[in-house]
Amino acid sequence: MKILLVCAGGFSTTMMMEEIKKTINGSQKLNLEDFTLEAISVDRLAEKINNFEVILVGPQLSHKYKAIEASALENNKPSVLLSAEIYGAMDGATVLKQALLAHKKHQMSLTD
Repeated sequence: MKILLVCAGGFSTTMMMEEIKKTINGSQKLNLEDFTLEAISVDRLAEKINNFEVILVGPQLSHKYKAIEASALENNKPSVLLSAEIYGAMDGATVLKQALLAHKKHQMSLTD
């Protein structure tokens, strides 16, 4: 799965990306080779969005989430606004679960 993490500058999402990688590496069911993860600043979203399957948005962009969500929908991509609590704790496992769930729900909606 291809997951794009978006924040104001790309720095905190890079840290979250590393936590997600740790979760994947520690899993008996998941393989890092099955994932593409990239962290970017929001100003690069338009150029990157079509290369990814799920868009994760850092809580510092909550004020811009409606526009980001609209862009994701226009490009047929699910998006998730991450909560400040989960993000602040750098809870890579929960964020990965949210990405997997958003992707699965999106795939199911395509078959309806």
